Amino acid sequence: MTDTSISLTKHGGKLTEASRRHGIERCNWLDLSTGINPWPYPMAPIDARSCQALPDHDQGLHAAAVRYYLGKSATPDSKRPLTLLNIPGSQWAIEALPQCFASGSVALPDTGYREHEWRWQQAGHQTLFYDADRPDKAMQHIFSANTLRAVIVVNPNNPGGQHVPPRTLRQLAGALKEKGTVLIVDEAFADATPEKSLLPDIADNIIVLRSFGKFFGLAGLRLGAVVGASQSETLQRLSSMQGPWRVTSPAQLAGMEALSDHHWQKVMRAKLQRASQQQGQWLEKRLGAHGDITRRRQSALFNGFDMTLARARQWHEALSQQAVLTRLWVVDEQCAILRFGLHDERIQTTRHLEQAMSAAGRVMEKRS
Repeated sequence: MTDTSISLTKHGGKLTEASRRHGIERCNWLDLSTGINPWPYPMAPIDARSCQALPDHDQGLHAAAVRYYLGKSATPDSKRPLTLLNIPGSQWAIEALPQCFASGSVALPDTGYREHEWRWQQAGHQTLFYDADRPDKAMQHIFSANTLRAVIVVNPNNPGGQHVPPRTLRQLAGALKEKGTVLIVDEAFADATPEKSLLPDIADNIIVLRSFGKFFGLAGLRLGAVVGASQSETLQRLSSMQGPWRVTSPAQLAGMEALSDHHWQKVMRAKLQRASQQQGQWLEKRLGAHGDITRRRQSALFNGFDMTLARARQWHEALSQQAVLTRLWVVDEQCAILRFGLHDERIQTTRHLEQAMSAAGRVMEKRS
């Protein structure tokens, strides 16, 4: 467990930057650098008139979100009343939550979405790290921290794909409660496997973050949710930081529609699982032909491959030369994860990836 210096987080999806660097027009790229569903929800068109007035569909969106995330668990007569906040993307909560705690330490996975690390460091907290592959074994060492304010679990992990069972997380929350520590679970990729979510059964010291844009494929709308016990001081502080009109009219309308479309959700979950499995096997065969893979990591929205940092950089650059943008995730000085988001089923998309992998493979052979 060590401190790290504050450094800006790098993200996927920067097509304009990639286009400028490689001299390839933006429209010609295949962007596999994000974990966003390539088959977006077919939301009703948003016209100028619907955006003319200030957002006023808060109650409708809230009702749809409560049904989608909580069912009947947020009703006043439930044993543990829950509160749900609709927010402009789970990123907003990641940025705001560190400000809800007095200065102290926070435990994070050693491999995980780095905005958590960056934002807690930026807010003046000490960062401690645990093994993302074995959080249940590592937590006992973290408990010795006297000023442990929060433990962050990205579940399923991004980019690692690891999943911690809900039962394990509830046990962890119970142990943390004795220290006055909050368990924050980032479930940005949980919509494809809702049966593995902590919701709706969460303890008083658990905060759950959910993202709308990834599963529904509408990341540009900026919509998400935060769920916690109604009496949670952390959630109350977070709620007080929200200004008026925090969620735009297009996001409110799309959220109401998509969160209520249970048939589309069921069909899409099956489609994503099937597409991820097929893509992962296809990529594993082609990357493995060069002996570069040490491990394959999978979720419903991406496939990641462990390899040496040098080799991952070579693949990332060779594919970029073919207008395919992947996500290079540096683990340490020796190791990295090369992550591929899903792609749609259009013939030209499939052909683009096949040709790019073949060309990049020839480059790898020359460098071996």
